[in-house]
Amino acid sequence: MAASPDRRRRSRSGRLRDAVIWGTLLGAAGGAVLGDAVDGVGAAAGALIGAVLLAPAEALIAVTHGAGAPKPLLGRIVASALLMALLGWLLGLVYGSGHVLLTAIISGALLGLLGLRPLKLALGVVVGAVAGLALRALDDSLEPAVVAAAVTVAYRVIAAAVYRNRPLVRIMAEEVPAADLAYVVPFEARSRYVGADYVEQLAEVRGGSFRRNPPDVGILASLDALRGPTFDPGRVHPLIREFYEHTSRFKLSIVPEWRRWMKPPYELFKRVVAEPLGQAAIPSNIEEAQRGMVSTIDTIDLDGDEVIDIRGWIRTFADSGKPIYVGIYTSFRHDERGYVSVGFPIPGSNFTATLEPRNEGASDLVLTSRSDLPFPGHYLSSVDSERDALTVIKLLSFEERIHVFVRDGELRTEHSFSLAGLRFLTLHYEMQRLGLTSS
Repeated sequence: MAASPDRRRRSRSGRLRDAVIWGTLLGAAGGAVLGDAVDGVGAAAGALIGAVLLAPAEALIAVTHGAGAPKPLLGRIVASALLMALLGWLLGLVYGSGHVLLTAIISGALLGLLGLRPLKLALGVVVGAVAGLALRALDDSLEPAVVAAAVTVAYRVIAAAVYRNRPLVRIMAEEVPAADLAYVVPFEARSRYVGADYVEQLAEVRGGSFRRNPPDVGILASLDALRGPTFDPGRVHPLIREFYEHTSRFKLSIVPEWRRWMKPPYELFKRVVAEPLGQAAIPSNIEEAQRGMVSTIDTIDLDGDEVIDIRGWIRTFADSGKPIYVGIYTSFRHDERGYVSVGFPIPGSNFTATLEPRNEGASDLVLTSRSDLPFPGHYLSSVDSERDALTVIKLLSFEERIHVFVRDGELRTEHSFSLAGLRFLTLHYEMQRLGLTSS
């Protein structure tokens, strides 16, 4: 009997079809705005040239490279230039042509920001400024689409040389069954909006029994599941154990502390991406934080044995009910060591933070992604539940540290985030046990 095909593996014809469609659309759109900006070419001819050049190139890459393998540098540069040409064209609609230096600096800054490193942001601004001055001296009437594309090529070439031995990501898996990747939470959003009802919708999809915030439920069944060489759960303060095992007993408040250089880009991300998505809409300032927070633990029992199989921690604004975070909390063990993994579903994908537990001081708990162990870190996964296929990359410059402690009888947490070693956000939490007043 012939072996049945692996349903997780996308066919070469499928990858080829997607590559041709993507290459045609991007080539035509980018080529159109560049052609329209160049005298004697025109939008129609530019679109035809872009599609004819890019579609076969994308098809060749799809045939010769694996599903999760990075594209050749030249292909990435060309695609980036065409995408940024579209951005330049949009900028031109906002403020018109004749702003070569402004367009160049904005383009460089955005490219650097996407690099997820403060030094890349600085490099992008510098490359944008230098390229803008050079382009303006060459022709101060260049259209924004041409300027943005030129800055992109210059930045990508320089960044590739400077950071050739410092990759931002590492490919961890290509179309692998979820059961083989314990450090990834394999739940994606099946629509463009995640929202506070995500766990209830997941229960319908998985055929499980849903409960919203049952009494005494926690984000972990037991802190003992995290026991290992760096963590003895018997050392932590009893209030910390109670919080993790009975989270619904506590009321949370949050105070964000943003670094100035990160606050403007995050504000843009929140308005354009996070709020419409219903996920990761962290308060930008004290005023937003003072709106209050509602914390609930939603659960799913998949097999009717009254044992919780999936736990989702949902945090929403008290005044509007709009989501702040939607996270799925899990734990796993490997080599006699426990880990916490928190998955944040996004459309067709999942962002997972896997953290190593450690004791600190006499009774504190630290969860951190900064570790020499192989599992701690942050992962972006493409999830295809129908075929049980995950393709996973690890983000190498993103770090997270959660410090849970008790001071003067009050339970607190300092949750910090860093890029390339530079802290950009600390969330200060206070957790008050319901029915009790602070001492």
